[in-house]
Amino acid sequence: MVPFLYFFLGQSSLAGLVIPSEDQAVIAHATSLLVIVPISLRGAWLYHRARSVEWDSVWRMGLASVVTAFLGARVAVAVPGQLLKVVFGLFLLVIATRLLVGKPRSEAEATGRLQEWRMARAVAGGAAVGFFSALLGVGGGLVAIPVLIYGLHTPLRRVSGTSLALITFTAFTGVIAYGLSGALGHGDALQHFHLPAALGLAVGAVAGVPIGTATQLRLPTHTLRWLFALVFVLLGLRIAAANLLALVGGR
Repeated sequence: MVPFLYFFLGQSSLAGLVIPSEDQAVIAHATSLLVIVPISLRGAWLYHRARSVEWDSVWRMGLASVVTAFLGARVAVAVPGQLLKVVFGLFLLVIATRLLVGKPRSEAEATGRLQEWRMARAVAGGAAVGFFSALLGVGGGLVAIPVLIYGLHTPLRRVSGTSLALITFTAFTGVIAYGLSGALGHGDALQHFHLPAALGLAVGAVAGVPIGTATQLRLPTHTLRWLFALVFVLLGLRIAAANLLALVGGR
């Protein structure tokens, strides 16, 4: 959604107004978080009905993420837009690499792990999820999934549902943070959001959540990892390279 919004906001004929290039990244990230709120609520409910959410981890990580999400949103507003896009592109490449070379633990191994320092790991992981989700406008899922698998040893069948429930915390907090940043900066709490785009994306996305959930539950894990990795590599390379060249050229 964030790469789509980069393109959408850069076309005045589509966006309905001319948005300065330095503001496009912040608006894209804030708008994506606004759309993610109803998506995550819908998805978390579906997984909850399937008993695929570890709520204990959700509450611990979610409360920690609330604090750092505000910090991430404040940093995002202060960072140049093109630099933020480069960071996001590199972030996608890192996730793609992890998906390709990482080997998640089996569910039997995960459930058999010792639970020492679980609360501390949950709090630390939640803090990282909150900060980077608000900074990059990714809702937290891409950060939360590695934390849940490798930090908390969550059984793989519960990772998707748990991350969606956690995203509800981070996305909602990020939306409030961006609103406060606008209100405190120029007196307009909605200046970082493109509401027509958010409404259109939310309607389509919420309608598609049940289809995505059903598909995810059926596909083999290794197939999903390869598909996500391919998408992240293509998007990450394009976004990072184009904006890095723009930054170097601007100097």
